[in-house]
Amino acid sequence: MKSVEGIILKKSPRREADAVFTLYTKEHGLMELVAKGVRKGSAKLKSGLDVFNHAEIFYAPAKHWSIITDFKIKNNFKNIKQNLFRLKLTHFASVAILKIFEPGLAEPRVWQKVLDFFTGLENSQSNKEELIGSTYFWCHDILVLNGLNPRSPDFSPINTVDLKKKTEELFLHHFGISISKLI
Repeated sequence: MKSVEGIILKKSPRREADAVFTLYTKEHGLMELVAKGVRKGSAKLKSGLDVFNHAEIFYAPAKHWSIITDFKIKNNFKNIKQNLFRLKLTHFASVAILKIFEPGLAEPRVWQKVLDFFTGLENSQSNKEELIGSTYFWCHDILVLNGLNPRSPDFSPINTVDLKKKTEELFLHHFGISISKLI
């Protein structure tokens, strides 16, 4: 039995009653785990394996798919899930993470940025414009953590407007993601 700490980014149906959960984890970066029978009404795992939950997941390694056996919720991000705009920003972050990072590459600084982004959205009292600004700054940090030198000619924003514009251009160029269309 092994465990990982992660945020559930995606849930995909598999077979009749199973589901594949994609997490960004502290220990392994992106990883996929299967929950057997989780889509049945009586499944014990059903209550806590929800998209955008921060949890400790216990699993049994297997040949093809490791199998989730239990979980412990650390934060269900209730405030995010009750606010459509925050949910939209969280969905954007999830799409970006899934597109940018490859499975199995753990990076503690990225994990901390991801966790801080979700926690910040959960606890923030900011208005929509401030949350959008925070999202662009998070995107900037993700670019820097992926090796883009912020002092390079491609990326030398002077102010918030420039930062948004340059970050938008680079996300579109490198990852095919239009930040403004998703948020």
